Amino acid sequence: MRKRKMYYGIVGNGETALLIGPGLAIEWFCAPRFDSFPIFAGALDRKKGGSLAFSFNPPARFTRREYHYRTNILQTVLTGDELTVTVDDFMPWGKRCLVRIVSVENTGKAAICPSLKVQIEPVRTKAFPLKRQLQNGYYAVTGKGVAICVAGKEDFLTGMTEISLGRLGPGGKKQLRLVVTYGETEEKARGGLDSAFSESLEEAVRFWNDWLAKARKIDLADPELQEVYYRSLLLLKLLTYPKTGAIVAAPTASFPATPGGSDNWDYRYCWLRDGFYSATAFDDAGLHEEAGQFYEFAFALQHSDGSWPQPLYTVDGKHPKEIIISDLNGPNGEKPVRFGNKAARQLQLDNAGSVIHGLWHHYLATQDKSDISRYWGNIQRAADWVERHWQDPESGIWEIREYSSHWIYGKVLCYTCLADAAQIAEELGFKDFALRWRKVANAIKKEVVEKGWSPVKQAFVQHYGPAAPLDISVLALEQFDLLPATDPKITQTVDCIERPSACAVPDEIADKLSERNPGGLKLWGGIGRFEQAVLPFYLPTLWLAHHYLHLHQNEQAKKLLDICLDNMTDLYLMAEHFDPRTGEQWGNFPLALNHQELVRLLLKLAGQK
Repeated sequence: MRKRKMYYGIVGNGETALLIGPGLAIEWFCAPRFDSFPIFAGALDRKKGGSLAFSFNPPARFTRREYHYRTNILQTVLTGDELTVTVDDFMPWGKRCLVRIVSVENTGKAAICPSLKVQIEPVRTKAFPLKRQLQNGYYAVTGKGVAICVAGKEDFLTGMTEISLGRLGPGGKKQLRLVVTYGETEEKARGGLDSAFSESLEEAVRFWNDWLAKARKIDLADPELQEVYYRSLLLLKLLTYPKTGAIVAAPTASFPATPGGSDNWDYRYCWLRDGFYSATAFDDAGLHEEAGQFYEFAFALQHSDGSWPQPLYTVDGKHPKEIIISDLNGPNGEKPVRFGNKAARQLQLDNAGSVIHGLWHHYLATQDKSDISRYWGNIQRAADWVERHWQDPESGIWEIREYSSHWIYGKVLCYTCLADAAQIAEELGFKDFALRWRKVANAIKKEVVEKGWSPVKQAFVQHYGPAAPLDISVLALEQFDLLPATDPKITQTVDCIERPSACAVPDEIADKLSERNPGGLKLWGGIGRFEQAVLPFYLPTLWLAHHYLHLHQNEQAKKLLDICLDNMTDLYLMAEHFDPRTGEQWGNFPLALNHQELVRLLLKLAGQK
């Protein structure tokens, strides 16, 4: 069994999510939605972010935690010299509350009078002032457009700073419930308290068991891999927003991607790219309802000219405005802290390809022709837009703000849009459209294979130009069937990717490396997304593993998979980046892109896709 570093657990209800630390503190909570301003943000700023913290008297220390078997119900166990505490945390699906069930047992030899201390410290920032007040029977935190109420039940509540559990003799047990409810107003939040106290743990277990029972089962020799597969599916479900069909990239904002860095972005939105990948994983796993809802959301956002002018949207399909919160920092003082995301203004050519390819994949998975026939007009407009604009420069998959260029990934997705639109046209009997789009798709393929190759680096590179950097996203050429995994130029590119990055070796060795070649993407076993990346990224590491599976080189794929498994958290969750030297997670957490790729990789490894 691998020894993994502890990080945050996550629970959610399809509208928002909470991050809970090993010591039971709630250190990230946005209400009433994923993309609302956080009430608690201690996971981001340890000084001003605030938390909803809990401690026991007599003292109890963290011992272990895990999710109830294949659910999103988190159980934490703390032990002390005189008591054992078991805490179950869950958010009933579709209900605006967190339920915390605290079970205390006297394990000592004398009677004790244990108590639970609750400390409520919301985020402190001028950008989002909050008011705290102790009311009769509950504690309220209110701000503009949001309120939460924290309460215990009946005689346990003697004020929200201390909850007495009464006298417990040796072997004595007591259980209490704490709930957190929320709404747009204090009245709405308070109105949910009674129903929150009546929520059943057994019903929550049943909900998750029933949902996961719909998923495709896998049979792998390593039972831990099976649990990783189911945990990833459960996490992807937590990142869905069923009211609209949106799938958020991550539930957090501005968690620094690298130590001391400024790549601190807000991921609490639905990227068409990330959403399509997650929808593909749902379809591959047999969970077609979530995938279908995503495509309904995506097509509702399409403009009349056939384009998707934004690469990302709020969960209700709006434009997120970016602001900088000057009085908050990252965990190590990183700045700036951003909420909202200016990347919504960028041109990214992969939007249409993501949606159309994903829909075609959805149709192949469901064999329901209505899934393509009802969107035929949308498909036609999207393909026509790509036909007119595929030669435009863009900001690319990594959303670089400093320049636009002819990114290989974006061109590949333009090809994919037209190639799959042609297949859909043929399926629906529109052969003239199919012939036209396939002709343009072939022209795109010819250009990108020619211009994307760097004779200097002897590899496909990030964008057109011989001096462009190596970039893992060029594997899209293989993923979307422009070239086979066995193509000599793909294998040469992979050879370059597999070289050690200059960032992963001492300076004097890096200097010698740069004399022979520009350096690769390998960083302490993991893979970076492009040259000079500071840390490995789970997604590129899994993409490269997928390449080796395409070549039936399963042992090589397994080595890369093991790097990811060794570095994910104790609860099998993954942030954006990881540091193999320390086991630390970096970037927004947990990231849908990584977990969807893991689902698809494990299905392929199990021989089911």
